[in-house]
Amino acid sequence: MWSKKRSPTIATAGAASIAAITLLAACSSGGGSSSSSSSTTAAASASASASSSASASGSPSILAGGNCSSSATQLTFWAWVPGMSRAVTEFNATHPSICVTLEDPGAGESEYTPLNNALKAGTGAPDVAELEFDVLPGYEIQHQLVNLVPYGANNYKSDFAAWAWAQVSQGSGVYAMPSDFGPMGFYYDQQTLAKYHLTPPATWAQFAADAVKLHGENPKAYLINFPANDPQWLMDMMAQAGAWPFKYTGGASLTINWTGPAQEKFAAFWQQLINAHAVAAITDLSTEMNTDLDTGVLGAAIYSAWAPSYFAPDVKHSVGQWRAAALPQWTAGAGVGSDWGGSTYPVFSQSKHPAQAAEFSEWLTASSQSWSIVKTPPSSLFPTYLPTLQSSSFKSLTYPISGTSQPNQVFSAGALSIPLTTWPPFMTQVLNQGMSTFGGVVTGKETLAQAFATFQQQEVSYAKSQGFNVSE
Repeated sequence: MWSKKRSPTIATAGAASIAAITLLAACSSGGGSSSSSSSTTAAASASASASSSASASGSPSILAGGNCSSSATQLTFWAWVPGMSRAVTEFNATHPSICVTLEDPGAGESEYTPLNNALKAGTGAPDVAELEFDVLPGYEIQHQLVNLVPYGANNYKSDFAAWAWAQVSQGSGVYAMPSDFGPMGFYYDQQTLAKYHLTPPATWAQFAADAVKLHGENPKAYLINFPANDPQWLMDMMAQAGAWPFKYTGGASLTINWTGPAQEKFAAFWQQLINAHAVAAITDLSTEMNTDLDTGVLGAAIYSAWAPSYFAPDVKHSVGQWRAAALPQWTAGAGVGSDWGGSTYPVFSQSKHPAQAAEFSEWLTASSQSWSIVKTPPSSLFPTYLPTLQSSSFKSLTYPISGTSQPNQVFSAGALSIPLTTWPPFMTQVLNQGMSTFGGVVTGKETLAQAFATFQQQEVSYAKSQGFNVSE
């Protein structure tokens, strides 16, 4: 059922090298490039400042493909999805001329640190690795990814949700195959809402009234948690409101806008609820939040399709009571969705076998054989691949936490209405800085609008220091 995101605590001393991309000179308007791509000519290349002390903590675990035939083309694949070895084993069995060895260096930064070190060193990188959507542009700008168009990637374009395909494309190039993602919805405990005579709100105006009503009746309870210091969640909420703060299409220019009219309207809406103490302010996806959801302190969450998997292991009292509804709308009936998280599988420019690596990535993400495996536990990925996403067998799945309901019906519908967004090529820095800057909103030391204004200055200053031409 669920996809995943990396740990929300991403600020580390040995942050991934993409945390501080230095654009030495103007880059090509194309994305990443490889020797096989003729569409990109860079005026100069981007370089990354990786921590010299950052390294993999021991050898990664080999989960599949360790006994490859010597006559097969050997590929190395890094991924942290549980149960991915099943898909790799199936690929190897059905593609005898290629043998993929799966290694798991760990999730998120645990993979990105050794990956960035290998890319910087010029040796040791895998042929294919799992990258989240938001970090992909950081690798594209450094020309570390293979353009998959010469290997047939565009043949699969119509098989994917539009948002997901746009995320892996830049100009005429395609620099990864999209895998899973996290369409967002209103995930609620039906018994808790019934206790306060509430139903899932269709609009944000109704949501605000419901949040105030619930907290007024029980000052110890809240409709949802508002984790302002989780910038990724916050930005995905802003996307649905038409307030996305970045515009980037490759090269050395980007737009940063945290203080425009749409952003100010978004901040004012949530600040009213914060001032009224009508929303909680605790760490997102934490044990505390999960306990509060389970015990009725929180009646609902604005979650993605994967997020309840983080919550389910802590459920003791509310098993079977959780239901999914569409996101509330800023304009009644608009049907606008959003996404939170998800992964891609690019081929890296160090690969000596880009054609075979592309064949594997395309099979893994764009075949019914693969999805018949990875949609099931323990992988339980939420597909960007439309034949699976729109299938009745996927949409009708049930899960213990949600009783007899079919939450994929809601999340699958929301997956088709996600606004197109573009990530800046330094998202690690954005997330790390954002957790600090927006911390004052959580503690009540500053308003959301004040934090937006501060963050605008910080991000413009950072982008310019890295050589970007910034529009505001």
